Amino acid sequence: MTADLLKFASEIVEAYVAKNELSPREVPVLLREVFDTLRALSEETDAIPTGEPPPDWTLTSFPESTQQRPFVPLDQAVTPQAIICLICGRACKALRAHLTRTHGMEVPQYRAMFGLDRNFPMTAPEYSGTRRKLAKQFGLGGQRLTPEPPENE
Repeated sequence: MTADLLKFASEIVEAYVAKNELSPREVPVLLREVFDTLRALSEETDAIPTGEPPPDWTLTSFPESTQQRPFVPLDQAVTPQAIICLICGRACKALRAHLTRTHGMEVPQYRAMFGLDRNFPMTAPEYSGTRRKLAKQFGLGGQRLTPEPPENE
């Protein structure tokens, strides 16, 4: 029974660590917390942990919300040349393609994950400016020209 609980606890911790950043010292603490919780649940006793670890533990508990901790602070995520992915820290000119290819998510999911508003940029400011200039050079984004009616002879 203990071996099964340890296996389940390690699988839970593995899945958690794959999506959340933890220091190497926090992993064994998390494993112990998950294992103890599973053991208490399997014994069906009132010894289920309350979520408050002993004072000597460094890990407090699982996050309270579904929002993930960003890789960099939000005020550092936007630079003139790049947008930093808050999940993995990669610098991108345009974040939408990176999110789809690498993380398998859409922009609304990404914004919800970090509590970002709709005004948070998904494209680097300099890159947006360059694309805007190119579009104007090619005549895109202007008013449409209406064709002149053919003259009846």
